Amino acid sequence: MKQVFNISLLLFSTALFAQIKVRGRIVTKENIPIASIEALLMNTDSLFVKSELTNEKGEFLLDAKPGLYTLQIRQNAKIVASQNFELLTDKDLGQIAVSETVELESVVLVAGARKKLIERKIDRVVFNVENSISSSGGNALTALSVTPGVRVQNEIISIIGKSTLGVLVDDKIVQLSGDDLINYLKTIPSDAIQKIEVITTPPAKYEAEGNSGLVNIIMKKAKENSWNALVQSTYIQKTYAGQATMGSFNYNKNKLSFTSVINYRDATDTFKNNQETYFSDNLWYSSNPFKINAKSLNLNVGVNYKIKPWWTMGAQVLYVQNKRNFDSKPYTSINDYTSGNVNSYLASVVNAKLKPNIKSYNFYNDFKLDTLGRKLTLNLDYFNFNNNDSRVYDGKSVTLNPEPGSEEYYAGENSNIQDITNLSVKADIEYPTTWAKWSYGGKISSSKSKNDIYSFNSGVVDNPVSDFPLTYSKFDYTENIQSAYLSLNKKINKSWESQFGLRMEATQTEAFAEESGTTENNYLKLFPTFYLAYTINDNSSLSINYSKRISRPGFAQLNPNIFFSNPFQSQRGNPLLQPAFIDNVDLNYTFKDIQSKVYFSYSNNLFAGIEITDPTTNTVISSTENYLDTQRYGVYETYSFSKFKWLESSFSLDVNYSISKSRLAITTQEQKGFNSSVSVDNQFTLNSKKTLLFFANYWYDFPGINGIYKNKATSNLSSGFQYLLMDKNLKISLNVNDIFKTAGPRRNATVNNVLNKTVMYLDSRNLQFSVSYKFGNSKIRVQQRQTGNQEERRRTGN
Repeated sequence: MKQVFNISLLLFSTALFAQIKVRGRIVTKENIPIASIEALLMNTDSLFVKSELTNEKGEFLLDAKPGLYTLQIRQNAKIVASQNFELLTDKDLGQIAVSETVELESVVLVAGARKKLIERKIDRVVFNVENSISSSGGNALTALSVTPGVRVQNEIISIIGKSTLGVLVDDKIVQLSGDDLINYLKTIPSDAIQKIEVITTPPAKYEAEGNSGLVNIIMKKAKENSWNALVQSTYIQKTYAGQATMGSFNYNKNKLSFTSVINYRDATDTFKNNQETYFSDNLWYSSNPFKINAKSLNLNVGVNYKIKPWWTMGAQVLYVQNKRNFDSKPYTSINDYTSGNVNSYLASVVNAKLKPNIKSYNFYNDFKLDTLGRKLTLNLDYFNFNNNDSRVYDGKSVTLNPEPGSEEYYAGENSNIQDITNLSVKADIEYPTTWAKWSYGGKISSSKSKNDIYSFNSGVVDNPVSDFPLTYSKFDYTENIQSAYLSLNKKINKSWESQFGLRMEATQTEAFAEESGTTENNYLKLFPTFYLAYTINDNSSLSINYSKRISRPGFAQLNPNIFFSNPFQSQRGNPLLQPAFIDNVDLNYTFKDIQSKVYFSYSNNLFAGIEITDPTTNTVISSTENYLDTQRYGVYETYSFSKFKWLESSFSLDVNYSISKSRLAITTQEQKGFNSSVSVDNQFTLNSKKTLLFFANYWYDFPGINGIYKNKATSNLSSGFQYLLMDKNLKISLNVNDIFKTAGPRRNATVNNVLNKTVMYLDSRNLQFSVSYKFGNSKIRVQQRQTGNQEERRRTGN
């Protein structure tokens, strides 16, 4: 099998020449073999010739032409050993002992070693969640909200100064969007997360999805030759009390490894959406408070088995069960401009029940094709999301002026039985050569979304509504994507490094809605990425990045289903939505702990939410439309401070200027203006044993422009303590978020010459008290499995 793979790869690689062999064995000073550490050959011009990761016995085998060479032993770009020699015939360098502290398969051998809270690498920012006390006891959404450069506001995830982004878990796009993505992230406990990577220019191997780049959530791994476990309980106090319980168990012995996480969450959130709509004759003031009780169970189990030294097979099962109940009493008063009196009002009662469930199965094979680092990975993925969504509302319209006491009635019901399935096959090949590090591969994905919709809306009638004759309609959506990519990384010399990637994605979609018939859309697009870096010296570097991205609408956004709060206010999907395309350019300069970025982005045909007002019928419809072209020019500055052992701080400042042009005649055709934000994160160590920790974080967004909306200022102050006991295995955390209740967005926009002002709040002020205990052996890690259909899963909205 290995020979078949090698023959097929030769068709895509550079020619191979018969060369002289160099071998050796890397060990610690205690004579312990070091696996997965890089052995790298450099010629007399300090140019990269060949590299390889050592096997389980610490052995490496390199080939090169005759000449003078330097062998460097590296880990995480750090040189831990080196040796000069002349190569004339096959050479065995024997055992090479590494005396410095190194990581064996990502695990530090020296006690007390601790990574920085924030690491700024040349192509990404790494937030080490396991070292953060501000995210302790929370979930993945909590961790993202304190990740540098990322903003979570009104449960929308974005890069500061830019638009929304794609979310990955263990290097794979999550195939969910909107509320469903948020609810899935809430089921992932933050204490099961190792780190979060913020990648603004992702390589071509990743799906092109994500307006401004990607955030990659890396889960903690199982341990090699040991078992380990963690139990945690969290009390959550928002407007209402809630709780979460988490447990994990991991086992790895010889050829078999097993990892598992189970999490249960029961919490109640409140959501307030207050609107002022300035129609020509009356001011409509709407108060729409929601009480949302959410119960979720998340189970993630993975198993790996090493069949041969060069062949590993594994599987992963993900199961998420949700129950969400919504209760709301929307109230709308209609006010006279002249007198200020309330002429009439609408009072409603809305109840909704949702049961979204997720099932995901991944089967994979990893093949090491040789000892030179060449590797083939195959993924087969199946994903299913189903949701029974039922919403009922009723209410009355009461006229106070000029005829007090006049009442009319309305009622409605809407249910949607939704089923989304995705099947994908993915292949990735890593193929380093003496000239460059190549990677290439492809993916075939097929998604089907079926929606059975039952609805009734009475409108305003004279008598209370007792009969609900439901009308049936259906919406079916099919999407097939075929993609291929090629990427190469070239170390030009000691100072210059480049990376180029090209991804091709061919897409075929078909949407059927009974109201509008069948709509088809077929397109083929290329998505180039380019990266060039120059290392000036050990303290400073300069780089430029470019990437082209795509933003596809989520399955829920495409669904034409309509939900009513009352006969005049509703929200709907749009089956005619088209994908948007985004160009991003970043120029980065790093000097010691300071990073400066100048960036530009252009979004074409961007789809976004809009509240469409009709002054003739006094209706407001919340919808999603393709209507924006946006340019954004910005500067982003960050500074990390760690001069004292007891303090680790990070400061950031973003200033950008945006120009948004609307394609809709009912809105302002062009809107431009500045946006800016500042943030500071502080983590304090309060005692010499490093067992008592304290954090204080603050961010402030100045008033600014986002598309057709003008945003008011918002801010967030959060703080908390963490106490470590029993050899730091017992952890007690107390966090308070959004202390002054100032994080809710406030915005206004004019549509159809009608001004609409909105103030929103979603229980961001909360207290979290958590206790966790870990036990077992925690020295060595095993690989965590990645799946291959994450983009489609993200776009189901769950």
